[in-house]
Amino acid sequence: MGSPSETEDGAGGHIRRQEVVAEIGQLALETDDLDRLLRDAADAVAETLHAEYSGVFELRSADDALRLWGGAGWEADHVGTATTPTRSELQAGYTLRTGDPVLVEDCRRDERFATTELLDERGVESGITAIIGSVDEPWGVLGVYSTTAGHFTDPDVSFVHNVSNVLSTTVENRRTRRRLEAEKLLKSQIIETSPVGIVIVGADGTIEFANERAEEIYGRSRDELELFSHDDSRWDLVDTQGDPLPAEELPFNRVVESGEPIFDAELGLRKPDGRRVWVSVNGSPLGTDDDDDDGGRAVFTFTDITDRLRLEGEFEEILTRITDAFYALDEEFRFTHVNARAEELLQHSEEELVGENLWDVFPSAAEIDEVWDAFHTARDEQKPTSYELYYDTLDFWVEANLYPSESGISVYFRDISDRIKRERKLEETIEELEQSNEQLESFASMLAHEIRNPVTIGQIYSQQLSTDENPEAVEYVEEAFDRIEEMVDIMLLLTRGDGATGEREPVSLADVARDAWADVETCAAALSVDVDGEVAADETYVRHLFRNLFENAITHGGDDVTVRVERLSDGFSVADDGVGVPESDRERVFEEGYTTTGDGRGTGLGLAFVREVADVYGWDCRLTESDAGGAQVELRDVEFLGK
Repeated sequence: MGSPSETEDGAGGHIRRQEVVAEIGQLALETDDLDRLLRDAADAVAETLHAEYSGVFELRSADDALRLWGGAGWEADHVGTATTPTRSELQAGYTLRTGDPVLVEDCRRDERFATTELLDERGVESGITAIIGSVDEPWGVLGVYSTTAGHFTDPDVSFVHNVSNVLSTTVENRRTRRRLEAEKLLKSQIIETSPVGIVIVGADGTIEFANERAEEIYGRSRDELELFSHDDSRWDLVDTQGDPLPAEELPFNRVVESGEPIFDAELGLRKPDGRRVWVSVNGSPLGTDDDDDDGGRAVFTFTDITDRLRLEGEFEEILTRITDAFYALDEEFRFTHVNARAEELLQHSEEELVGENLWDVFPSAAEIDEVWDAFHTARDEQKPTSYELYYDTLDFWVEANLYPSESGISVYFRDISDRIKRERKLEETIEELEQSNEQLESFASMLAHEIRNPVTIGQIYSQQLSTDENPEAVEYVEEAFDRIEEMVDIMLLLTRGDGATGEREPVSLADVARDAWADVETCAAALSVDVDGEVAADETYVRHLFRNLFENAITHGGDDVTVRVERLSDGFSVADDGVGVPESDRERVFEEGYTTTGDGRGTGLGLAFVREVADVYGWDCRLTESDAGGAQVELRDVEFLGK
């Protein structure tokens, strides 16, 4: 193909180029098919300029290359696959970066740009490129190429530039349309998936639009809602007190008349099934771009607060019923709630306190460091605090617990004056008892000394009595002295506790149990010992413990009772096969003075002594029923030596 003739590049050529631009522009208006437009434009440019090749190259940001979209003269397998780099030393890359159309008259001699493999392989000698889109948002490049050097003229450059402008406008319009469609879809999705109800009310007061959540709140379909006006009587609108909402208070009227938004307006409406729904309403005038439109439309959002109000009511009722006094403060220490008990103790009604500052109402409290610090620590450090003190202003002892939250402080307090009085009385009683115990202990020690001296003398003389003349009398005297000795030991232990025991040494429970059994009148009773191990104790008191348990078993179980001493997992037990003890009496038997014998033999101190020994050594003592149905005394929490 040779160079264009003078005629072709004259007036006729100029007119033809204008016609082609107009045809491409018309096609751009008529079709939404961008592929067809780009393809036809590339073909028209090649045909008009008598060029062998033309192409539309799309910019691919992912690999920074221009892909051959379509055009004239290319092999079919290259369209959609062939690419060329976008480096600025190449003609197309330079065009992208400058935005200006570029003419290369002789590719071999033009030192501005390097050639590309795609054009070299086809013997291209000259070409024109123009950007499609803008430098900031390029879509690609329009190019036309000839195998003849100097084939193109300056009018050809203007022609290609004009065609690229038409394509740029089309591409930009398409981008804008897609962006608007995406925004519209996004807005629609936001509106439809919004957790709040959204409605648009027209200038005539009818509902023009309602989203899905609005349908749920109102209990009516979108089609039904669009038949309603904002003030339809079927809404049965009421205020928070349950009174009918006057016309001037209707949300739509407030927005339209004031021209200002409204926020958090709470009202009740009636659903078709008769249920009352409470909603919080926000609304705003809806602007318009139409100069002839006077406006009057408004958009509203509705939040269902039925459950919230119900819970708030229940919470209010709970606070009212709390037996402790309760009040709540905001972050500035202003009262926000006061229950009935708090009104009583603070000597102010809720109406008097709500909205007032704590330190203004009770200035003397601010002067008490403990109180001031408790409130400020709770608020500033967000951690619970408490205090207990006598508040002279209100004349009572107060115990207060403060719990912080993001919105302020909850204070639970009570009058503990009676408790303080009881505690002080108890302290006085304990002090008196301690004094009495000291006196009793002193008396017991003196009495033990006074008794043991004559007993010791009596025991010495009793050993001189002849067992031949009256053996029973001698035995009775010896037993009486032993009994007195035992009673002295019991008395000292009961009055002095741990102070009565001697040094603790290893004691074999089995050996001591058998020794104690030998001290008891056993008659036909039998003993079984199955307990191993040693404990750290005073052997005398452990033997007395076993002896008291054995005597108790024989006394209540009979002369032929069988007594078993056995090891437990954490202690040991003494059990018999006698009649046992009723469950209702199992604690009473350990009380001092408790006895069931009517012959005067019982002192009522035996089992009391057993529990006292257990307490001294930190053992748990309890009475249960044995496997044989008799009584079983268990001693647990026993620490065995060598474990």
